[in-house]
Amino acid sequence: MEENKKVGLYNSQQDVEESSSLNLQLIYKTLVLNWQWFVLSVIICLGIAFAYLRYTTPMYQASAKLLIKDDDNQPTRSGKSALLASNTLGIMSNSTGIDNEMEILKSTRLAEQTCRDLKLYVTYKVEGRVKTNLVYGNEPISADIDPMHLEKLKNPVSLEITSQNRKYHITGQYTTVSGSEENSAPVKYSIDRTADRMPYTINTSIGIITLKRTTAKALPDGKAMKITIMSPSMTAIKYANSLSVSQTSKTTTIAQLVLNDEIPQRAIDYLKQLSVCYNRQANEDKNEIALRTEQFINTRLEKINSELGQTEGSLESTKRHYRIVDPKINSTTAVTNTETFNQKLAEMNTQIQLLYSISEYLNEPSNKYQTLPSNVGLTDPTSATLINKYNEIVMQRNRLLRTASETSPAVIPLTAQLDELISSIRRAMTQAQRNNEIQRNSIQQQFNTYANQIASTPEQERILTQIGRQQEVKSGLYLMLLQKREENSISLAATADKGKLIDEPQFGGKISPKSAIIMLVALILGLAIPVGILFIINFLRYKIEGHDDVANLTSLPIIGDIAIASETAKTKADIVVHENKNNLMEEIFRSLRVNIQFLLPEDKKAIMFTSTSSGEGKTFTAANVAVSFALLDKKVVLISLDIRKPRLAELFEIDDHRHGITNLLTKSAPTEADVNGQIVQSGINKNLDILMAGPIPPNPTELVSRNSLDMIFEILKSKYDYIIIDTAPVGLVTDTLQIARVADMTVYICRADYTAKSSFDLINGLSSEKKLPNIAIAINGIDMAKKKYGYYYGYGKYGKYGKYAKYGNYGKNGSYGSYGNYGKYGAYGSYGSYSNSSYGDKNDTSIKV
Repeated sequence: MEENKKVGLYNSQQDVEESSSLNLQLIYKTLVLNWQWFVLSVIICLGIAFAYLRYTTPMYQASAKLLIKDDDNQPTRSGKSALLASNTLGIMSNSTGIDNEMEILKSTRLAEQTCRDLKLYVTYKVEGRVKTNLVYGNEPISADIDPMHLEKLKNPVSLEITSQNRKYHITGQYTTVSGSEENSAPVKYSIDRTADRMPYTINTSIGIITLKRTTAKALPDGKAMKITIMSPSMTAIKYANSLSVSQTSKTTTIAQLVLNDEIPQRAIDYLKQLSVCYNRQANEDKNEIALRTEQFINTRLEKINSELGQTEGSLESTKRHYRIVDPKINSTTAVTNTETFNQKLAEMNTQIQLLYSISEYLNEPSNKYQTLPSNVGLTDPTSATLINKYNEIVMQRNRLLRTASETSPAVIPLTAQLDELISSIRRAMTQAQRNNEIQRNSIQQQFNTYANQIASTPEQERILTQIGRQQEVKSGLYLMLLQKREENSISLAATADKGKLIDEPQFGGKISPKSAIIMLVALILGLAIPVGILFIINFLRYKIEGHDDVANLTSLPIIGDIAIASETAKTKADIVVHENKNNLMEEIFRSLRVNIQFLLPEDKKAIMFTSTSSGEGKTFTAANVAVSFALLDKKVVLISLDIRKPRLAELFEIDDHRHGITNLLTKSAPTEADVNGQIVQSGINKNLDILMAGPIPPNPTELVSRNSLDMIFEILKSKYDYIIIDTAPVGLVTDTLQIARVADMTVYICRADYTAKSSFDLINGLSSEKKLPNIAIAINGIDMAKKKYGYYYGYGKYGKYGKYAKYGNYGKNGSYGSYGNYGKYGAYGSYGSYSNSSYGDKNDTSIKV
């Protein structure tokens, strides 16, 4: 028998360890027993997800590929391109140029031009059944503000147009700023107009708002249309942030444009117009040099034309003064050489004049970091090369300034290069002018030599020659500038677009919300929310709920799970065990009886019932176990050793508070006759006798500690087959620990949904310290109707037991009394309050020892 108990205890501990590691059965029961909450949660979450998908404005995606023609990396540029090719091992790389172009494509300035061209700064919404819907391209009425005030618009303008009997009721509001910018305060104005027909204009302080009918379907009566007008700069921020630009490959100059928008067609139109605005801006950058060159040439032509007119007038006056018709050439050779050197001298003067003019243009403060005139006939190769290089860097710097400031790390190096180049250009032009002056002086000397040969030429000949030379210089310069202007005009007209759309923008489908993902998340949440709630409830639960909780908290054997008994199942003394009946409660206590017999040592009779606190049902359980043993035709005595607050007399409806064990404990050597004199019949079964508590003593702990208790039990063991002892709660008083010496087994009662889990620290301590003999656990108050303990399959549907699975009045705290009222000293305080117990006679005199 002892070996079987050890094996059972080992198996119980092993089960506890296995269940603590992975209790799949508990998880299964939790899910199955609460399936309705899971279904409800899934339905609610899926419904919310469906409503969200139904009424949330979706986002769509459109994409396009833009080929960017990069003219800066042509292989004909020998020096720089050769060095680049050697660094990249011959692999083409356009990353630097394409990165700059991608930044330009994402710039707010370019987005603003696109929004202005497409009038995207005006949004239209038409009232629907549940929400307002965005409209693009088929709006019944279009709105706009005059361009001058549109640029100054700082706050959005809201309009609402309602069609009523072929008239339009227009309401809205706009905001202006009053006072200076430092002390500005926003002021709101309202609009309330009725228009008989369209177009219709509204004069406001922020500009003239124009409303026009479009070719789309008219606005139905009773329907409202909402219009919002924003400044292009505010709208551009939205589109610039929604646009993503990436390079399709590191070896190409193709940019992938992707735009997210609420309306697919609007996204496609935006990408188309973006390429147009990009080319327009690039062409303006390319033509900047040509325009400035044309401006320079026109300025010089006006000046030279005036000087040439003065020279011709001087020639005419000289001939009229000297009455010259045809000057005489003195010497053919002298004249020929003179003309030759005269032509060279004119060319030198032309170059000096060009250098001087460019120097004047360069010294003007307004032309700092601006492009310089090129291709104007300058023969000095060094100056021409430096000017061309300077113009290239100026264009590159101006393009970066559109998206960056002058202090940007990308702009500062270019500014430094321009400063170095302008110094180099000045030095080169100074050196070129010095060289030209030296050559001119040399030619002048040769010219003077040949001029002296014709010294005999009359004075008028010399004057005419000087005037003719000036006229020749001016005429040559004038003709050359005319030619350069025509070449510049041809270059300006032949400008090609920088970017080209490879294909038409493509619609990429809806990107948000993701229906499948949202429904999946809703399903997961629908399952996770009940799991989380159940986990939190289980985590915060501090009372036991059933067998599994007890098994997890202790390794002591659990000998019975006692269900809540309905009032119809109870008879006298709350007895639910009856003879010749086979209902749920009878079966439960039969099982409990068998387990007690199995654990009770051989030839042992005393079984003690206790609990941690009041209200856990130890008296009820002890009484029904006693009846169950009596039904075996065994002599059973039920002893009430809860002498502080006895309840056995009331339970069995015995109106006798004089007889009881306290009368025996006061005697030093009670005899068998004394014991028999205190025992009364139970009135339930002929084999069941009751030894009640008797009068309440002032010193119950000292009383049960006397040797007379041992003598009483020796007498009872000789007369009865089983002794059932009802004791006080061990968690409140120490009486039970004293009574444990006469007991052979302890049935520890805990109650579902009542006993705290922390109580098992006390129970396990009592077992390990062997303060109570042979402890076994019985769980009372299990509600079978809740189906949460795993016993429903065992009792609820077998035979007629299901009808007992109901709540009764048994087990309420008040019906058991409260051990919290043990006097002024808490659970172990004064016992004087028991002299006036509701279970005793107020006129009785307590026993004094």
